[in-house]
Amino acid sequence: MAKYQIDSIQYWPPFEHGGTQFSLSHLNVHEITFEGLKHSYTFVVTYGLHCFAKDDTSYNIPLIYEDGREKIRVCMERYEASKQIKNILQKLPTMALYHTAAERFFTLDMMNSATGQVEPYKICVAFYKEKRLLRMHILSAFFARTGPGAFGVAIPNKSMSIFKIALDTAASPRYAMGPKEARNRIKK
Repeated sequence: MAKYQIDSIQYWPPFEHGGTQFSLSHLNVHEITFEGLKHSYTFVVTYGLHCFAKDDTSYNIPLIYEDGREKIRVCMERYEASKQIKNILQKLPTMALYHTAAERFFTLDMMNSATGQVEPYKICVAFYKEKRLLRMHILSAFFARTGPGAFGVAIPNKSMSIFKIALDTAASPRYAMGPKEARNRIKK
C-alpha cells in the first residue's frame, strides 16, 4: 500500500540475476528534513529508474527493468552506487547544487566499486510540490565521465544551497506538475 498520495513509485521490487536477488529497498520512498537557521524543510524523496539502469554500458546485465514509463537494462555500476544516495542526501546542506536549463544536480567524488577509482558522481534532482508536499525526485545518478560535473569540466552556472531551493519550492504554485520521469508506476 502506498505511503503517500503521490504519482511516483514508492516501493521498488527487487530483481533477480544469476540466482541472486538484488534488493532495491534503498530506493523506497522516504522523508528527509533539512534544518535551517529560521525554517526546516521536509521533502518526500522518490527515485527514478535511471538511478540503477542505463542501456549500453559495459556494466549492463541481460535484465530489463521497467517502471511503467520505460524499459531499460540494469547497470550494476549504477546499482551499486545507488546504495549510497540516501546517505549522500543527508549532506546536501553542505553541498553546492547547480541548475542548468535541463536539470538541477550536484556532484561529489566517490569511490566507484566497479572501477576501484574515485570518480565524480552526479545526482540529478527535480524539486517541486505535489499535493502540498515538498518533493524531491532523484531523476538519475551516475559517474560523470562527460559534461558538467565530470573531472576537469567546469560547471557554467552559479551554485545554490538546498535552503534556497527549498524556499523557492515551498513558495511555488500549490499544484506544480513534477517532471514526467517522476510520474512512473509499475504496472501490475
